[in-house]
Formats: sequence, structure tokens, C-alpha cells
Amino acid sequence: MESGMVAVRDTDDIINSVVAGLGTGALYKAAAGPRSAAVAGAIGGIAVGVAVAGKQALKRHVPV
Repeated sequence: MESGMVAVRDTDDIINSVVAGLGTGALYKAAAGPRSAAVAGAIGGIAVGVAVAGKQALKRHVPV
């Protein structure tokens, strides 16, 4: 999903990752109904957003 977003938007940023997480979560629970898909999509998007933001914070504050 993220590669598709990069191809469509022609840029590689955090938005692609968050939308890909949202879409993946929604697709994973799509058979359980729209409400479950929406909840899973929101959880997936939030999880990816936290992970990417944490990675950027680590890169900024931890010298390696």
C-alpha cells in the first residue's frame, strides 16, 4: 500500500506511511463489517504514525 501511495503522490513522506497503515488495518478487518474496518484502520494508522514519529525522534536525539 505504501508503494502505491508513493507512486500516486510522487513523494515519500510520513503521510504515505500513515495512510498505508490505515488502509491495511481496514482491509484486514473488512470482512467483519464497516465499523470493525474503520476501527482497525484507525488503530493501524495511529500505530504507524507513532512508530514513524518515534523513529524520527530517536534519529534526532540519539547519536549513533
